[in-house]
Amino acid sequence: MEAFLDTLMHLQPAMQLMAERLLHSAADAEDTVQEVVIELWEKRTSLQQVLNIEGYAMQTVKNRCISLLRKHSDLLTDNIDALGNISDEDAIAEAALMEERAAQLDDMMDRLPERQRQAIRMRYIDQLSHEEMQQRLQMSSTHVYTTLSRALSALKAMRKR
Repeated sequence: MEAFLDTLMHLQPAMQLMAERLLHSAADAEDTVQEVVIELWEKRTSLQQVLNIEGYAMQTVKNRCISLLRKHSDLLTDNIDALGNISDEDAIAEAALMEERAAQLDDMMDRLPERQRQAIRMRYIDQLSHEEMQQRLQMSSTHVYTTLSRALSALKAMRKR
């Protein structure tokens, strides 16, 4: 149970950041994260079979934020109105830029060694914990950290070129 609490405390800053981005309010974000941490703690025994508790916690925060936004429809309406002020040209340009960046990232990922590519995908796409990565990749903790570090360094170097 202490490991579960450690995981929640380790995730709290990331949950707070995501909630602030979604709610645009530090106070609401803090309240939401505290509620989610309490809820997860109360459900800890039933969550033992969850393989990716980090992903589950982050998704719970996201869902709670969406529910809060729905309750405060005036905030949602303001956000929708703000989106309505974006011109079609801006939206098309933004979509093209995002598509170009995604293609560049795919190209850079393809140039990584297989183990580094696997590690990046497991950590940042599948959102696996380091422990889960150790098991799947059959690597030591140090080797997982080193592989991720080298992959991120390689991606940064490719981006600068």
